[in-house]
Amino acid sequence: MKRFAKDPQYKPQPEEALSQMPDELAEALTAAVEALPTPPREQAAVLDALDEAISQWQDRPRTSANSMVILSTSVTSVSRILVDTLGNRDVHDELLPVNLLGWVERPPEAKSIEQQLREELGWSDAEASESDSASDRVSQTSDRLEQRDGKNLAVIPNLGWCFLRSAEGLNGVDYLRDTLLEDRSQFWVIGSGMVSWEYLKSTLKFHAYCGETVILPKLTGQELQNWLRPIVDQFDIHFSDAALHKRLKHPDSLLEIDVSADKPIEAISEISQEVSATLQSSVRAIKDEFTPEDVHEEADESPERDYFERLADISDGVSVVAVQLFIKSLRCKEGAELEQQADESVEAEAIETEKQAGKETPEKDKPQGDRQMVAGIPKLPPLPELDQSDMYLLYSLMLHGDLTIRAMAESLGDAPQIVNNQVQVLRKTGVIEQKGKVIKANPVHYPKLRRELAKNNFIIEMP
Repeated sequence: MKRFAKDPQYKPQPEEALSQMPDELAEALTAAVEALPTPPREQAAVLDALDEAISQWQDRPRTSANSMVILSTSVTSVSRILVDTLGNRDVHDELLPVNLLGWVERPPEAKSIEQQLREELGWSDAEASESDSASDRVSQTSDRLEQRDGKNLAVIPNLGWCFLRSAEGLNGVDYLRDTLLEDRSQFWVIGSGMVSWEYLKSTLKFHAYCGETVILPKLTGQELQNWLRPIVDQFDIHFSDAALHKRLKHPDSLLEIDVSADKPIEAISEISQEVSATLQSSVRAIKDEFTPEDVHEEADESPERDYFERLADISDGVSVVAVQLFIKSLRCKEGAELEQQADESVEAEAIETEKQAGKETPEKDKPQGDRQMVAGIPKLPPLPELDQSDMYLLYSLMLHGDLTIRAMAESLGDAPQIVNNQVQVLRKTGVIEQKGKVIKANPVHYPKLRRELAKNNFIIEMP
């Protein structure tokens, strides 16, 4: 049984792609994506570092670091990663009692964050009076916890929910800082976005009170391919139309891109993606040429491999970005369109067979029935034009991960109605999403948005 609460805001859906599919297919695809666990490499990165750190802390509880910070991108649900990683496994092969901060969102009142942290983590007014200093309260809590048998694992799934950039919104982090310093009866696992972490480093020197930081790794094309394999198999997704090697063999295809003056941003975006993908694929082709023959034969040299290599390139290896771009690239082809695709596939295979004379060509997959799911070339959508006010709002989202209109207004120092008007405009451009009261940056825009903010001198990631 899981011991952790899940973040309900985990994987937003690219609705414009799903809306083009039959309802039952879109619903099944949505369910399959939501059922995906976090990628194994992300879980392994957490567990490997955590096992070693906890082992050292258990051997030397008074001198070893008693915390670890797991850093992710601003659009990654670090809470979900900790859920999947720790919820089904006993850390260090021992059942450590878990002291969990079971939040799935930030408290609505910023001034109440400190009090709620105290209540969730075991401090209450019955045990500590208001006249007690912070250090006295920490000492009392530490003494109480050390009376328990064994040690504890304290988990803060998302540090971004523990503060708000406002006059009273940082008291909760002050509380955690004091707790980490004094309470060594617990090992603390803290999830955080990189932008949040950099902000708290510069304002409160919070990093000085924490142990090792672990940055979640970027995923390779092969790792994304393995992670999304259940969906590819379940929906029998075909990749013949997305083969990047076709672009390499036919560079004139770049000339086919629509460069209409009506959509200059889209045209420039698509051309830049094609040039970048072509260069990256060319580098891989050169590496393949010098790869030993026995290794080369074992490699999955297919349109599917090319697809996922490109997906890794344009998503910056971020799983939540990659899965959104993956879904956006899917099309359900039916009837005459499917027959035309099959004819083109047969012709392309015949040409390839002639070039590889003497080599056995595997039998081509035949369309099953009158419907087939096909993956087109994955592409990042163009980033809409943003003014300085838009960038400040989007930076707040990158800093906090998610915000309500009320919290965003408090953080920006603007009236809620003004902020809401701006949010609705940005929603229409697709750069942000709103689910209920919660506002988040759209993951499919993250790679370009990150670079745009950095270009405008916003500190958005670790150096």
